This record gives sequence, C-alpha cells and structure tokens, in this order.
Amino acid sequence: MKKRILICDDEESIRFLLTETFKDTYEIAEATNGREALKMITKEAFDLFITDIKMPGTHGIEAIERIRERNKTIPIIICSAYRLMKDDIVVKTSDVAAFITKPIDIERLKKIVKEVIKE
Repeated sequence: MKKRILICDDEESIRFLLTETFKDTYEIAEATNGREALKMITKEAFDLFITDIKMPGTHGIEAIERIRERNKTIPIIICSAYRLMKDDIVVKTSDVAAFITKPIDIERLKKIVKEVIKE
C-alpha cells in the first residue's frame, strides 16, 4: 500500500507541482487551506503533511498547532516563501521535520520526503 501525503497550499500551481512530483510514488490528497487540511487529517490517516504557512482562512501555523493537538506523530514539512517564519515559536516547538523555502528545490524536497517517510 502506498504511503499517503496531504499537500496543503492555497496556490493551485504549487499543489499541482507537488502532486505531479509525488503521485507515482505516493497517494496524494490536496487541501486549499489549513481548515480543510485539519478536517482531512482528523478523518483520514496520512504519513506526511506538506503545508504552506501564509494562506487565507486558517493560517498554516494555526493548522499545525491544531494538528499537533490531535496527532503528535505525523511528520510535517513546511514549504513557504516566508523564510523568517522558520523562527516562529510554533514552528520551533511543533517538531517540524523540515522547512523548505520557495521557490521549492524539488530534488531537495524529494530527498527529505524519502527520509521522513522512511521508505
């Protein structure tokens, strides 16, 4: 059975890029904001959560906080253009597996995903 990744980004082009990158190896689900991702993670099991931070509605940081309240073990990778957010207290205390700055280095991300999912 394929490992499952939830990709959360409000930019359709980023979701498309990540889905296309990982769809042959993993089962992919997409969320357009933190609220949607939180609902999905509450109802379904995922092996990895990849999220943006700055999104309308439920902010990525808020989503991470709420997800950690429910699921302490799901690995989280943040992909954000806001590199200063790497120092946010929630990011630092939420056991985030990696913080990738946009534009995304796909080869680096693939390597991190493989390490985090432990294939």
